[in-house]
Amino acid sequence: MEQQIQDLVASIRKEGIDEARKQADDIIAKAKAEAGKILEDARKQSAKLIADAESECALRDQSARAALSQAARDVSLSLKKKIEEQFGRILAADVARSMDSALLAGLVTKAVEAEVKDSVFEVSPSDADAVAAAVKGQLAKELQNGLVIRANSSVESGIRITSRDGSGYVDLSAEEVAGLLRPALSPALKEIIG
Repeated sequence: MEQQIQDLVASIRKEGIDEARKQADDIIAKAKAEAGKILEDARKQSAKLIADAESECALRDQSARAALSQAARDVSLSLKKKIEEQFGRILAADVARSMDSALLAGLVTKAVEAEVKDSVFEVSPSDADAVAAAVKGQLAKELQNGLVIRANSSVESGIRITSRDGSGYVDLSAEEVAGLLRPALSPALKEIIG
């Protein structure tokens, strides 16, 4: 009987161990399946995060390139504007230098010869005496008949011819003449600076 009990205990033990192994194998299989699912989900989420990050990087790169392109265009336009302004100042300075008292006296003489009547010739205070002296010999009769050449502090260089009644004027100041010449200079300047 003892043998039977031992056989029974061994049989029960064997069945228990087999059952435990079976349950352990089931648990391990379920754990492996769950781990595989978790790993697959993690891979999918990782791939999505990487794709989103690459998309965001591409968008930022595109935005940065557009901003850089705009900044380059702004710098180019600003530089062109500064160059044009500098050439404008150089042109105005050259025109002012060329408008010496002899040229201004010649303008007054030509205007009088063209029968510009009832006008006042205004020049800068620094040029007034020299212009008057230069035309004195040529236009003595007109000066006696009321030709007026006077200094005007608002005229820095050049000449302004105004009607005596104040109804109009022709501004031949250095700034105005440079302004009139600037459009003719602009196409050549734009070709140079691109």
